[in-house]
Amino acid sequence: MLKPEVIKKYLTNFDYTPDRESLQFLHLILANKRIEALNNSILEAKHVTFLDLQNNNIVDVNIVAQLTGLVKLNLAKNKIKSINLFTNEENFPSLRWLDISNNKYTELVGIKCAKLEYLDISYNRLEKVSEGWTGHPNVRIMKSIDNKFKNLAPFKEMPKLEELYLESNVVASLTGYDNLPNLRKLHLRKNKIEKIEDELPPLENLQYLNLRSNKVPNLEHLAKLFVHPNLKDINVLSCPIERNASSLNLLIAEVLILNPKIKRFCKLEITD
Repeated sequence: MLKPEVIKKYLTNFDYTPDRESLQFLHLILANKRIEALNNSILEAKHVTFLDLQNNNIVDVNIVAQLTGLVKLNLAKNKIKSINLFTNEENFPSLRWLDISNNKYTELVGIKCAKLEYLDISYNRLEKVSEGWTGHPNVRIMKSIDNKFKNLAPFKEMPKLEELYLESNVVASLTGYDNLPNLRKLHLRKNKIEKIEDELPPLENLQYLNLRSNKVPNLEHLAKLFVHPNLKDINVLSCPIERNASSLNLLIAEVLILNPKIKRFCKLEITD
């Protein structure tokens, strides 16, 4: 339990507040402090823009919603059972960066923080998606590593999303996505993809696709990915298509025949 006056020694970064009207300590760093519960003491730091509470034993973080100036919030590696505080549109009006990875909640809820640009929900074994989650209009980078999602449907309607990290889920299908016009990086290492579906909707700005340690079988399936017109970097290491090739150089040559635009394949730069 936090005690009054204790948090003052963990305040850092003395600077102007965002409105430039006063000078305050803007960062409160309480990582690795064996904290089990939060109380009103944390409100002594009502002006902070960055709160780091990672790697504690906190179950309930609802009081944090009263820190309305937060821009960056790290709650990773706790025991948080509910993230419903982020479903209220009035909470966290300035929050841009949120890490709620490695906790105890079991469902992806409708996160309504309007200015959010970075979201990490990794290592929660998530597979349930609430009706309230319908994507997010402003998130640019989303991490969902080591969860249990089976396809890309939970990540539709994210028009500003640029990078999506889904390593170690159970994605078996590259379907379900919609309205991802700015997606540039898609990381799907260690999933369950055995085939590439016909007639995938093009991702116009996709440049990098990591399918390492999946089960992509052959060139016939790989060729279906070239519906994405700007795809230049593909990784299929430890997939059957790579393991069964007589040589990686020969495989690269065959890929270039299908798509001369490829600039990097299985981590190897392709030069003229």
